[in-house]
Parts: sequence; structure tokens; C-alpha cells
Amino acid sequence: MAQDTTTDDDRITDAILSGSAYERLRLQRPTYFAQPVPTKLTWQSVLLAGLALLAPLYVLFPETVASYLPATNPTLASPKVIVLGLVGAGVELFAAALLIGAALFRIRHYPLSEPQARTVLNVEDFASYLGFGTGGMAIAITLCYFALGLAGGEAIASYVAAMNGINPFVDSGLGLSVAELAGLSFVGCLGLLLVGQYLRRRLVALSA
Repeated sequence: MAQDTTTDDDRITDAILSGSAYERLRLQRPTYFAQPVPTKLTWQSVLLAGLALLAPLYVLFPETVASYLPATNPTLASPKVIVLGLVGAGVELFAAALLIGAALFRIRHYPLSEPQARTVLNVEDFASYLGFGTGGMAIAITLCYFALGLAGGEAIASYVAAMNGINPFVDSGLGLSVAELAGLSFVGCLGLLLVGQYLRRRLVALSA
């Protein structure tokens, strides 16, 4: 514990000596998400990768689940539960756009004044809590429902009975298939990884 405190103090000291108002305020803020933007984008790409797994998970559903599904083919099936996954993906991409915008603003206007740094950090905090809180929860619940499908027809039957006949895999009427959501999420995952690496290089260059 003492070593962790010393390390944190050293980081704050280094930030103060560097003259960066942004880095000093970032390390001093009481937040769960004080990590650099590229790191947060990597975490968000992992969440989107979770949604990209929906298609292969759907293929692995046992035959006993078929009667609860709109279709057994993930390229055709649009179960109601993927609406939640779509919301999660949308929230993640919106939050990522805010983080990317904040990072680009920081690069363009470097060095930031203290008021500018506070504004950028406020945007980052909002985007982080939105992405990892709201978006992360939506994605986690979606994956839990697909895990229920993997458990077999009896598990879904028990869930439907407990929820007064509500079947999470009934057709959504959305027109978006499991495979399409998985594909879009995979593209988003790769995009965030690439943008994160680009921003990492640009941000490192600022302090070089």
C-alpha cells in the first residue's frame, strides 16, 4: 500500500515538473477512470469484441433451444435480446467518439490551459462512465442472455416461466440479424484499436 502511494505521488510530481496542466489534473482527480484515452479505447474495443462473439455463440446453441428462437441461422435470426446489444454498441461508439474528440482537441491545442484541461477531463469522465457503465452493462447483460441460450432449452424454459412467459429470444422485428450486429461490432473493435494506437503515438510525441 505504501509503495502504491509513493508511486502515485511520484507520478503527480512528474506531471507537475512537466508543466502539463492536463496530466497534473488527470492524476489528481478522484475518478475510477484516470487512465489515458488510448487505454480506455482499448478497453472499449474489448467490450465490442464481446459483441462480435454473439454470432459464433448463437451457432453453438444446442438443438433444444431451437423452439425458442426466431431462426437457428445467425444470419437470419433477429432475437429481441440483440436490441440490448445494439444499444450497448451504440453507447460504446458514442462514448469512444467523445474520447477521441477530447484527445484530438488536446493534441491540436497543446499545451492546454488549466480551464481547457478541466473541460477535456470532464468530457473524458462523462464518456468513461457512459461507456463502461451504461454501455458495458448493456453488453454484459446481452452476453449473459446468450450464455443462457448455451445452457439449453431447459434453462430458457425456466427463465421464461420465471418471467411470466417473456422469451428474450423472440423475434425483435428490428431486421438486424445476430451476424450483422456481430460484424458491425467486430469492425468497431478494430477501428477503436487502430485509432487508439494512432492517438497513443501522437500523445507520446507531445511529451517527447
